[in-house]
Amino acid sequence: MFVLFVSKKESAALSRLGGIACNDKVRVSTGEKINRGLKALEEKVLGRALCAACGACLSLCPYLRSYKGRVVKLDDCNLEEGRCFAYCPRTEVNLDEVYQKLFGKDYEEIELGPVRKIMMARAKDPIWAKKVQTGGVVSALIDFALRESIFQAAVLTPRDGDLLPQGKIIKGRKEILRCAGSSYVSGPTLEALNKGPWKEKDQIGIVGLPCQVLALARMKTSKLEKKTPIDQVSLVIGLFCTWALDYKPFIAFLHQRVGSRSIKKLNITPPPERILEVTAGGTLYQIPVDDIRPLIRPSCRVCLDMTAELSDISVGTVEGKEGWNTVIVRTPKGEDLLTRAKKAGVIEIRPLTKNNLSHLKEASLLKKRRALDALHEKEGIEKNYFTLSDNLIKRIISETEGIPS
Repeated sequence: MFVLFVSKKESAALSRLGGIACNDKVRVSTGEKINRGLKALEEKVLGRALCAACGACLSLCPYLRSYKGRVVKLDDCNLEEGRCFAYCPRTEVNLDEVYQKLFGKDYEEIELGPVRKIMMARAKDPIWAKKVQTGGVVSALIDFALRESIFQAAVLTPRDGDLLPQGKIIKGRKEILRCAGSSYVSGPTLEALNKGPWKEKDQIGIVGLPCQVLALARMKTSKLEKKTPIDQVSLVIGLFCTWALDYKPFIAFLHQRVGSRSIKKLNITPPPERILEVTAGGTLYQIPVDDIRPLIRPSCRVCLDMTAELSDISVGTVEGKEGWNTVIVRTPKGEDLLTRAKKAGVIEIRPLTKNNLSHLKEASLLKKRRALDALHEKEGIEKNYFTLSDNLIKRIISETEGIPS
């Protein structure tokens, strides 16, 4: 059985997105038992190239493995309901239910998600400036939280020598420094959470992309018996993300452009330039971002979330302010950590300008609009993986009209 949320009056905007007009919720029963296990995951996600490679299903199911940036199935599974399906960020999810359980309210703040405070910040210790991306706030906060025993370990995402990111359990500053920097490739970070090992009293911090943060929220709110340490996760820091690249084609692309040179750092400059800077073999290569857009994972094209709206703290860059991070505080736990870190002199904070805030909201809304458009082109918005009322769809369409994409 499934439910379509539709309004009485069909709007022109909804028509463009394949909207359906009727008087009430429509319930359709097929008379068959619906599979919510590996079979359904394969049909609805893996087989349709919608896997986000978040790692939420790995080290839970003996039939799934990670291989070079992809989740592969080793064998069939006859379970009717499984955690692999329940935790996946691209299977059926009721966003109102998730938001109610985490924030006590429905999914309705379509610009940036729940916001308690928003600001710009940067790490004060110069050790972070040498290695990290932009302002170093994430690394500094993780380091501070470990030193203050706010949590005893964290799951971060280092990359190996060929840019393949993997989740890793870290407990100290040297390990944090090895995880600094971006590869712009998605990796199975959450496999490290599932795999452990963990002590029963360990509190855990996690840094993840929006798809990984959604998977964590699904773990927390799932009705299935928990066989992961999700209840020990005390703080989630989300990273802003517009898209991530598919590992294998991206590596092949880079080898064509820079040869066999070891890649030391990747960086994408802010608008209007939008250049991928590749530091390799002592040489700086500059590649137009448009050249790598065909390598974006299909899963990213249908993702609504740019700012990791289900995290405790979200962190991204500040357009036009080199060396600073945008920081969105979403929960009391996130606010407490940021307040303590500022008081201890770990970070410094400034107000985010109205212009920067306006641009951030526009970018976030455009991410949602592009996801709706992509879903419409793919199979129709009414068959998407999330429950979204037609009223919210109309708001997203209305608020993005006239914004240059």
